[in-house]
Amino acid sequence: MSNLVYLALFGIFVAIIVAIRVTGDRRAVMALVVYVLAVHGALAVTRRDAWPFVTHGVFLESGNEYRPLSSPRFVGVDPLGAEHAIDPRLWSPIGNRTLGIWWLMNSQRLTSQEQQDALSFLLRKTRSSPRSEFLRSPNWYSVDIPPPPPKTPLSALRVLLVTRVPAQKLAGRSESARLLAQFPR
Repeated sequence: MSNLVYLALFGIFVAIIVAIRVTGDRRAVMALVVYVLAVHGALAVTRRDAWPFVTHGVFLESGNEYRPLSSPRFVGVDPLGAEHAIDPRLWSPIGNRTLGIWWLMNSQRLTSQEQQDALSFLLRKTRSSPRSEFLRSPNWYSVDIPPPPPKTPLSALRVLLVTRVPAQKLAGRSESARLLAQFPR
């Protein structure tokens, strides 16, 4: 039902624009401005979105601080089994977020051997030094300071699905992690 309402809102939007083009009437322009402001206001109050009245990707979902959020995290493992954060610059020219999205979208379609090949490639990248500043991917999604490199070379790579609930995280509680894959096994 709500999709029909959103379609109607968009249809009215298009009809007003067509009326502006056909008539050139300034009142139609004012009607468009009032309509857009009214729809934005109604959507903000109801905490909903309705394209094209969404101005930013953040508003594509309604926020709920008690809804769990999950994302993949790539961690290196030293010979003693301790996990270490990986410098996101090592994935250049892509970033952590892009790599995580790729993993979530494609890992289930890969055979076991293809997963191991992909993780082997990523493990080799963790053993290299970051690319020069000029060639590095921009740090758009994170302002985190890169972690210090581990004292010993990493011997394995793990992909964890980290789940956190924002309200609990803000209250000082930890997040949970589930192992999705590891190379070598």
